[in-house]
Amino acid sequence: MLEHCARNAPLLTLPQPNYLHRESQDFDEQSQFLQGWHQDYSQLSAGHFNGFLTHVHLPEVSLFLEFTNQQLHQQGYLDEEKISIGVPMNSIEKGMFCGSLCEQQAVHIFSGRNGFEFVSPANLTIGLIVISRKFLMQYLSDDDQERLYQQCQSAKILYLSQTKYQNLVRFLRSVFATLKALPGFIQYPTLVQETQMMALQMVADTLLCDDSAPRTVYYQNQSWQVVTKTRKIVRQRQDDPISVVELCESLAMSHRTLQYHFQRTLEKSPVVYLRTERLNGVRQMLRHANSVTEAATSWGFWHFGHFSQEYKKMFGEAPSTTFKRFHG
Repeated sequence: MLEHCARNAPLLTLPQPNYLHRESQDFDEQSQFLQGWHQDYSQLSAGHFNGFLTHVHLPEVSLFLEFTNQQLHQQGYLDEEKISIGVPMNSIEKGMFCGSLCEQQAVHIFSGRNGFEFVSPANLTIGLIVISRKFLMQYLSDDDQERLYQQCQSAKILYLSQTKYQNLVRFLRSVFATLKALPGFIQYPTLVQETQMMALQMVADTLLCDDSAPRTVYYQNQSWQVVTKTRKIVRQRQDDPISVVELCESLAMSHRTLQYHFQRTLEKSPVVYLRTERLNGVRQMLRHANSVTEAATSWGFWHFGHFSQEYKKMFGEAPSTTFKRFHG
């Protein structure tokens, strides 16, 4: 329907194109594609990264379609004047959003004062609707404005009925299919306004939904808290790598309990996770370090032959290759 209307609608002159498709082989680079999200990615699964982000920016609404082939830890926060929901477009398993397990027919509310954390599964395609809070509020009653404010106080998962979830998926697929077939449709003011109003309706229906009393999950389970605390400890002890024994002492739990929490949340052992976090630290530091050696030793890797093998196994390339790409 959008494509048919685009061929007959009046043209809108825009100062700059507001539709872009980007592909990346670097997860850190991809994390910066989403402007205004203040986020960073860490790679949790081993192998070469591939991803893409397609996005269209309209005056009051932005729509994104993102693919990532590796399991990632995503952390960030959205600007306060924006409201965003994420819609997994394919079957999502073994993911965790702000301490809640990701299941079918669940959308992610990214807005909130304390930011968000998302362990995204491998081969995830997710659609995102980002809308101006002011634009949305002007169409709501006073009561609905208060309900929306309360709903977006913190990032969380919201479970929808199958009908409402599929409506979101169909809307996003329709928009991006039209963009692929006819990228110039964003030059038509009628379609821009129509798309914005459809997005507004979708977000309002999702966040203010009454039918079937959609289940909202606020809690952070204990296993998620253990992983979050561990990550903070690793980052704080960059040049003094913590051992599993020390970690158990710091968290006041047995090795068996620690193992259980990591297997439940990430399906990884604590040993593997600690090494993964340190390797990610090296990769991030390679952007600004003077050498691979400087980055490796800063994260406690002193056996360079072994480090290079572990790095290549994790990211699908030698650390020297990453360094050369970052520094030209």
